[in-house]
Amino acid sequence: MSVVFKPLLTVRCSNKGEIPSLPGAMRLEPVLIIVEIPSHATEIDQGAFSQCTTLAGATISHSVTQIGSFAFAGCSSLASVTIPDSVTHIGDLAFTRCSSLASVTIPDSVTEIGFQAFACCSSLANVTIRDSVTEIGDGVFAGCSSVASV
Repeated sequence: MSVVFKPLLTVRCSNKGEIPSLPGAMRLEPVLIIVEIPSHATEIDQGAFSQCTTLAGATISHSVTQIGSFAFAGCSSLASVTIPDSVTHIGDLAFTRCSSLASVTIPDSVTEIGFQAFACCSSLANVTIRDSVTEIGDGVFAGCSSVASV
């Protein structure tokens, strides 16, 4: 028997380029959601989806260059995130306490990963970091008990 789970809600931002970044402290309804960052957004602001415990997935558009500090912090249901090759900076604690996140690939474009960016992601087992990363903050994978190798 196979079960296919579909999200209850997909959030799509459509400001037609009026706002170049997603504002911080975006509060979403407590239902399982997947977020698609629109093509006109250039960065995900500090704390934009912080503590959205029902956020299950995030697809970030190729126009985004920065993921701000605490952007997805505490999103305990976040199981998948696609970081595009346009992102150059992942902020401090950006994905901390995303306990359902199982794998992450840091694309060639990223040069900087902030302090404890993926700390306490207890399910994180597969991590790929490219040679392009020149600065990695302290404790990036602190408390990631499932990480076997980086």
